[in-house]
Amino acid sequence: MIVEVIAIGTELLLGEIVNSNVAVVGRRLADEGFDTHFHVTVGDNLERMVAATRQAVHRADAVILTGGIGPTQDDVTRDALCIVGDRTMERDEAHAELIRDRITRAHGSVVPSTLRMADHPSGTEPLPNRNGVALGIAMVHDGVPIFALPGVPSEMAVMLDEQVLPRLRAHAGEPTVLRSRLLRTWGWGESRVAEALDDLFATANPSIAFLVDGVEVRVRISAKAADAAAAEGLIDRVADEVHERLGPVVFGTDDETVEALLARHLDERGWRLGTIEAATLGTVASSFARTAAADTRFAGALVVPADLAVGRDPVTLIGALLDRGADTLDADVLVAVGSADGEGGADRDARRVAIGVQTPDRQAVRTVTLLGDPPRVRAYARGTALHLARLAASDVWWDD
Repeated sequence: MIVEVIAIGTELLLGEIVNSNVAVVGRRLADEGFDTHFHVTVGDNLERMVAATRQAVHRADAVILTGGIGPTQDDVTRDALCIVGDRTMERDEAHAELIRDRITRAHGSVVPSTLRMADHPSGTEPLPNRNGVALGIAMVHDGVPIFALPGVPSEMAVMLDEQVLPRLRAHAGEPTVLRSRLLRTWGWGESRVAEALDDLFATANPSIAFLVDGVEVRVRISAKAADAAAAEGLIDRVADEVHERLGPVVFGTDDETVEALLARHLDERGWRLGTIEAATLGTVASSFARTAAADTRFAGALVVPADLAVGRDPVTLIGALLDRGADTLDADVLVAVGSADGEGGADRDARRVAIGVQTPDRQAVRTVTLLGDPPRVRAYARGTALHLARLAASDVWWDD
């Protein structure tokens, strides 16, 4: 079943408020196995809201609107639904009395416009809102269920779970669940990963998608089935094939971040990590410091001037940084990051970064060329350094 989501509010279009509701609704719908092809944002304009709702009814099996059901003049979602469904406005007098009582006890009097939150199009079902006073709305137009929910996130989420999703399940008939698994990869670019998995991309269920996050390429596998166990079984078969084709390029699953895996390897060996950073401004250390193991597995960090690299080859540079770290930090594993560009720097769009890792067993250096402005180079250098540290901590090394 396809569900379209329409977020109402000019403040969303202007960027004054982050549209977090669509993320919540999208996740909830995905968990239920419902498809969402469009998220639409519309300002507080009656004509455009009517057009967006009619278009959604035409191309989806159900529609969820968030926002525009408050008491002010620009809250016109109810009016738009009256036009779409050719209905008149009615007032739920029992709910209006509840609003009067609640507002009077809190503020001593009720502004008449406040009672608009008890209005709904004729023939529709008012939906209770236990976290607020604005009624939600459930209506059917041309066989398509339409739900209007408040824009306030704390109200919207509860009503979605308690009022909307049960009705969508009943409308859909057969139960369906959607499950996804994220395989994290490092070492290959997006194009190479996509090429290796090209034929798998063509399948509809399970489906795969590629997500790029810095130096990592993530492969998301999604499957629909009648229950969670069946969906996981479909994912297992594709995940096994991905592992077979990509090998050690796949380093983690779902929430297994590079920082978490590095912390796990350090914990297994009783080692502590220290960083010496001349090209990443301490971001390697700050990333690792966010792990749960940081209190016991982090020995500290040194941030040194980037111009320490001038006139030095990468191996000499990294050696000097590691020596400084060894003299200062009580660490078993040291990670050093420095600029490998000589006097005057490199081309502004291509910078060479030297990264070295030293453990009680071995030391190795890698030089990488990174593209982009300084913040992007730092971000990519940070990710690369963390992955090289992860490999070294698990006794997997690379050629110098």
